Amino acid sequence: MTITGTLVAEGIIPCLTAACQKDALARLVSGLARVRRLDVERVLKDVATRERLGPTMFPAGGYQIAVPHATSTGCSQLILGIGTSPEGLPWGPGERARVHVVFLIIGPPETHALYLRVLSRIARLCDTPGFVERVLAASTRQRLMEVFGEAESSLGPIVAPEGMPRFCVLGAGHGGMAMAGHLALIGCQVNLFNRSRERIDPVAARGGIDVTGQVEGFATLNRVTTDPAEALEDADVLMVVVPATGHAEITQLIAPYLKDGQIVVLNPGRTGGALEVAQILQRQNPRVRPYIAETQTLLYTARVTNPAQVHIHRIKNSVPLATLPAYQVADVLPVIRKALPQFVPGDNVLRTSLDNIAAVFHPAIMILNAGRIEDTHGNFEYYIEGVTPAIAAVLEAIDRERVNVAAALGIRVQTAREWLYLAYDAAGKTLLEAMRANTGYSGIMAPGTVQHRYISEDVPTSLIPIASLGDMFGVPTPTIDALIDLACVMHGVDYRAEGRTAERLGLAGMSLKDIRFLVIGAEPAASARSDPAPSETPQ
Repeated sequence: MTITGTLVAEGIIPCLTAACQKDALARLVSGLARVRRLDVERVLKDVATRERLGPTMFPAGGYQIAVPHATSTGCSQLILGIGTSPEGLPWGPGERARVHVVFLIIGPPETHALYLRVLSRIARLCDTPGFVERVLAASTRQRLMEVFGEAESSLGPIVAPEGMPRFCVLGAGHGGMAMAGHLALIGCQVNLFNRSRERIDPVAARGGIDVTGQVEGFATLNRVTTDPAEALEDADVLMVVVPATGHAEITQLIAPYLKDGQIVVLNPGRTGGALEVAQILQRQNPRVRPYIAETQTLLYTARVTNPAQVHIHRIKNSVPLATLPAYQVADVLPVIRKALPQFVPGDNVLRTSLDNIAAVFHPAIMILNAGRIEDTHGNFEYYIEGVTPAIAAVLEAIDRERVNVAAALGIRVQTAREWLYLAYDAAGKTLLEAMRANTGYSGIMAPGTVQHRYISEDVPTSLIPIASLGDMFGVPTPTIDALIDLACVMHGVDYRAEGRTAERLGLAGMSLKDIRFLVIGAEPAASARSDPAPSETPQ
């Protein structure tokens, strides 16, 4: 990133007038709030608290520079504001406590190391002869941004802070583009991999992604490639963001290039993702010891709006992440939370797999709205208009069956209504009420065709493993079974023949005790498994 690329016109006030420091900061923050999502009251309180510890001020020639700064949960990304005053603004008690340029820096806690580097660059620029004079002479916002661009041209981007994990995002669909853009905007080094060249050519040509929505700006990427070896090079965390039906292929592609200690995260795993990946790695590259993890759902509600552009409707408040085996979450989660504190510990991969809310929402809404989708080509709001009271009743039946299967495995999973509250703060007495209370669903249109991954992905990797586990432990799943049958007929595909059954996940014939030993890290009875997944702690 650069200061120039982070600035927005609304956060710049040439010839700022203010009665005091508090007034000046309020004007700058209010300007930023017009184009960036932030809690003005929270941000101002956090900046004031930091300033009371000791204001950051320094001289530059004959001028005084103030850099109020703070981390704040009131914003989602690093934000800069600038105010100039050739005659000087009152910044404290006494006539001499006046400043001529104010640089406001705020960011969420995970950007703390990055904004310290931004602060350092500001100090370096102000030490450059003539820079402050040019800033003060800039009478328009555009001219001030040009001054920064000229001053930064020889310095290059501000590099990712030491200690921040380096990411490789595998997949350039809606979720992958959102994740790559978000990570880059908070200061991480990000490589973007995609299996086909066409989707990422525009990103490679621009060198990054235009991000709008909950976070905004141009996200500069370190590398954009279709070469898995190049993509994985120097990456600490591999974020797999492809449809779950692509997990096996991606794993086969990256297996030869994985290194001990790299973290592989399926975003999300759907149902059984980590178990599937572990088996493939054991066959393809049994000597390597990466960490394997899966998330309960995708962190983002997002849509690619144009080539090299993505709109992030919402970043979820919290998303559980679990590892295989479960105890390794203590090693994995602290690394990931340096950049993405929204991830929280999940109990184990059985819990994240059966907390799979996509199994409830995706296939049923698609199948029950098939006529409307084909007639309108998806011209309706999927989660709002597509869920009527009758359809919501079907969703609740699916949800009960999922919860019952989990209970048979000794797991208490969230209901879909509980999940909406935890992920989106959306509350309601019924599932229908909670869905309609979720502002994150507003504006998300239905797919234009029923030939869509909400069926082709979520039936074989969500509904089928749940139904298969239900059959294995004697739990009826009639609603789920009916939807699987309808999906097979609609698509002309035998999803039961290709889906993640208990057999394909390596669980067939295992007792409940052995399955639980497997996911927590203990070794089950040797006779129960012929193809064990790796369970050793990577060194």
